[in-house]
Amino acid sequence: MKLKTCRYSISTVTVHLRLISLLLLFCIGLPAAGQQPSQKPTPQKSQKQQKKEEAAKVDTIPLYNGTYVGVDLYGIGSKVLGGDFLSSEISVGVNLKNRFIPTIEFGMGGTDAWNETGIHYKSKMAPFFRIGVDYNTMAKKKEKNSYLYAGLRYAFSSFKYDVSTLPVHDPIWGDNINNPSLEDDYWGGSVPFDHPGMKASVQWIEIVLGVKVRIYKNFNMGWSVRMKYKTSASTGEFGNPWYVPGYGKFKSNNMGITYSLIYKLPL
Repeated sequence: MKLKTCRYSISTVTVHLRLISLLLLFCIGLPAAGQQPSQKPTPQKSQKQQKKEEAAKVDTIPLYNGTYVGVDLYGIGSKVLGGDFLSSEISVGVNLKNRFIPTIEFGMGGTDAWNETGIHYKSKMAPFFRIGVDYNTMAKKKEKNSYLYAGLRYAFSSFKYDVSTLPVHDPIWGDNINNPSLEDDYWGGSVPFDHPGMKASVQWIEIVLGVKVRIYKNFNMGWSVRMKYKTSASTGEFGNPWYVPGYGKFKSNNMGITYSLIYKLPL
């Protein structure tokens, strides 16, 4: 009986010791847990914040990003391949913020051709000028050397031209051969004429879409398509010009193409 009572006492003491140990551990661990900083969830950036950060990155781009000098090859190539016009031009553009490219273009153009009715049009090489600005549609991209752009130009040209149709001399009969396209309805026969040195001045605007691609170091290639709309014209008394330097055929609107070799001047 004494042995059972002793065992019961020992087990009771053991249980009490375990409970006391657990209480001590709980009391020690509670302050330590209270001292640990709570981990707050990382807030996600709003779209406005992201836009502000992107805008800040764009603002780090310097104002001046280089000057481009280009030479158009399309006009010369078109004439070599049998075209009626000969033209060539150079362009100078300044890259601002990698977004806006103010551009000046200067060129020369002329023609010496006959149309299907036997009229001879001739214009010596005369100048034309364009001024405008291009907008880089890829300004936010990491690529800074190649981009797509849209632009606007104001252009004008002042030149002289000849319009004539001369009778063809028949070497056998010694008479002039009539031109049926220029026959006089009242008197009959051909109506030759010759009006040299007439003056003209034409102004127009251009909507430009193009691409510039870097090919090697500072050398680039550029392509552009231009929609041209004539705004005003002053022509000679005896007939309109057939060709306008820098504009093309004398009509209300034209489409033009340029293919240029462009060099970026070192900063």
